[in-house]
Amino acid sequence: MNDTSPVRVEDPRLLCGRATFADDVHLDRMVHAVFVRSPMAHAEIAGIDIEPALAAGALAVITAENFPFIDKKLISRFWNLAIRGGQPDLLATDRVRHVGEAVALVIAEDRYVAEDIAVLVAVDYRPLPPVATTAGAVAPDAAQLHEDWPQNIAAEIANTSGDAKGAMADAPRRLKKSFQFGRQTGLPLETRGCVADFDIDRNRLTIRISTQTHYNVRNNLAEILGLPEYDVRVIAEDVGGGFGAKSRPYAEEIIVSYASRLLARPVKWIEDRSESLQATTHSRAIETEIEVGYDDAGRILALRGDLTVDIGAYVFTSGIITADVASGQSAGPYKIANIDVRTRCVGTNKTPLATYRGAGQPEATFPLETMLDLVARDVGISAAEVRIRNIVAPADMPYAPSIPYAGPDIRFESGDYVGMIHRAEQVSGYHDRVEILPDGRSAAWGFACGIEATGFVGFESARVRLDPSGAVTVASGMTSQGQGQLTTYAQVCAEILGVQLENVTVSLGDSGLLPFGRGAFASRGAVIGANAVAGAAEKLRARILGLAGTLLQRPAAGLSVEAGRIMLQDGSKTDLTLAGIAQASMPGGPLYAGATALEDEFIYDSKGTLTFALSVHAVKVAVDTYSGDYQVVDYYILHDAGRMLNPMIVDGQVVGGAVDGMGCAMLSELLYNEDGQLVSGTLADYLVMAATEVPTIRLDHVQSTPTTNPLGVRGVGEGSVLPAAPAIVGAISRIAGPLSVEQEQDLFSVPLNPAAVLRVTGRR
Repeated sequence: MNDTSPVRVEDPRLLCGRATFADDVHLDRMVHAVFVRSPMAHAEIAGIDIEPALAAGALAVITAENFPFIDKKLISRFWNLAIRGGQPDLLATDRVRHVGEAVALVIAEDRYVAEDIAVLVAVDYRPLPPVATTAGAVAPDAAQLHEDWPQNIAAEIANTSGDAKGAMADAPRRLKKSFQFGRQTGLPLETRGCVADFDIDRNRLTIRISTQTHYNVRNNLAEILGLPEYDVRVIAEDVGGGFGAKSRPYAEEIIVSYASRLLARPVKWIEDRSESLQATTHSRAIETEIEVGYDDAGRILALRGDLTVDIGAYVFTSGIITADVASGQSAGPYKIANIDVRTRCVGTNKTPLATYRGAGQPEATFPLETMLDLVARDVGISAAEVRIRNIVAPADMPYAPSIPYAGPDIRFESGDYVGMIHRAEQVSGYHDRVEILPDGRSAAWGFACGIEATGFVGFESARVRLDPSGAVTVASGMTSQGQGQLTTYAQVCAEILGVQLENVTVSLGDSGLLPFGRGAFASRGAVIGANAVAGAAEKLRARILGLAGTLLQRPAAGLSVEAGRIMLQDGSKTDLTLAGIAQASMPGGPLYAGATALEDEFIYDSKGTLTFALSVHAVKVAVDTYSGDYQVVDYYILHDAGRMLNPMIVDGQVVGGAVDGMGCAMLSELLYNEDGQLVSGTLADYLVMAATEVPTIRLDHVQSTPTTNPLGVRGVGEGSVLPAAPAIVGAISRIAGPLSVEQEQDLFSVPLNPAAVLRVTGRR
């Protein structure tokens, strides 16, 4: 691979408004749908009167009572046995359990009319006591959300290694602290939405949708609506962000698709922003109590943790995955032999939990890295040194971390983590002192590491076809939400086949392209998706050279391809081109072998192996100790992406992740009151990082080559989110100095608002 950065081929279409997002789809006879959602956190449904809405002109009103598939549930290929049930109905039946839960669907000729008619659906709610906090949920007198959730506990997970109890008792020093990572959401720029078009005559469904997992959506649509999978086509050509929030199917696309079949007309549903904040899955929402035992040199001997995850009103597999990952990643990239981490997933009357960029990894990194800072101060060494003394060294590799959630064969197999810490410390300008800036603010550095597990769900498909014109087309089972797969996959294919980049066209995000695929999530675009493309291209290249050898009467081993032309071993050109080979392979040609196209498919199988990527961050934070206002003024990242297929795209992903991480640490939180009402349900209240607030980020790379995949790449989509919160909190903690227990609770809860910073650093 040339490791160059050609301009992204998808950008002109995206930047010039030629992309096709879900709301850009306009079909003949299309009608519009609006969901009626619960305004109450917890209530019985005594009845629903749809007659006023029908009288006002609704084409249909769908409720649980008249939806014929209400007894079916969303399915998952990766169901966790720890889950005790509590899956949602596709539409609320006898009870609603969170604000925003879908109760009915109203369809009208026009979106505005549908909105007006929707308020005429009369739902008779009988209020029930809301369960607003995890502490309240497990109280003896709490209302029970589901019969199979004793004490409202949806699942319990235990991750253990070694003898944590014994090692903790023998440790010369011990430290126990509590942390909280607030409830947040991916907040993609494009909200969820779909256009379902059911062909009554052919009994086929085509749905254009904003999703990360189009094949999973297809699987659910086919299973629930009683259709063969080959009669369901799911298209997610352009997706305006996902960040985990769209990495699973939702009930809405099922109901909208049924409405299209019912009316024999295309039906469009587009989520508005307030609806999105209420109804699209949330994430994070983890409370962690962590204890470490360590020696006088700061080496961690034992780790014990209790995690409480606010799973919300229902359970989705991806919500449990977040909890499982947070538990399994509790040791990070460090050598901690003795671990005992217990996790409870507790139900509350809130929007259900699922994945968001990092999916449990930022939540695990924050308490662990902050504890390392506290250990360093206790024994009198630097923040960098305490990490060097504990991190997995090159001589330790391959090293098996304590992450049973990912399988027994997981290894840190390559990389120089110690060298990265030294380099980040030296290049960033990091030091342990507190400075007074010319404007009077106090400033200090924070330092943190994060180890990202990349390439989950290790199967992906690709097909590479050589056209008689010499053009090459790539079909991938992936989706894209801006990560640049159209460019990088074309690069991979062009390099292997020996053709010009401009001769390669990539298509993805369409279940009609290939019979199997998974989609884009868990930093698998390069590790899994690009390796699938590489496998298909390698197969086709071998076939092409074999055919070329037949035509040239030369051994295929002595041939190569350059710029679409067959080359001899001595470097001389032949007159044979890839276009000529493709033409000769068509029916009637001398190489015809019964196929109508010269193509090969490949399913890449990682065999359960994950690829790990380390990121080291040094962050300088300035604090106005009279107001609590604080600002990140310098941000340095050292990231190991392995081989960078396109350095420009890698840089964008790493910087974007760091900005997202800063927003998680400083601004974004979904807050509920005691009645279970979302009180930060607009973008005036749910704050996100804006470009004007982002400092210049200095980005540096190392490129250690993993042995886990043929291309030698590491995923980069989520890794730089992980260290942001502990690095920022570490800097402010240095400015604050020794704290009381109450002050620690302010500091160890993110997002960290200025009022909390004032309480820990304030001067009177």
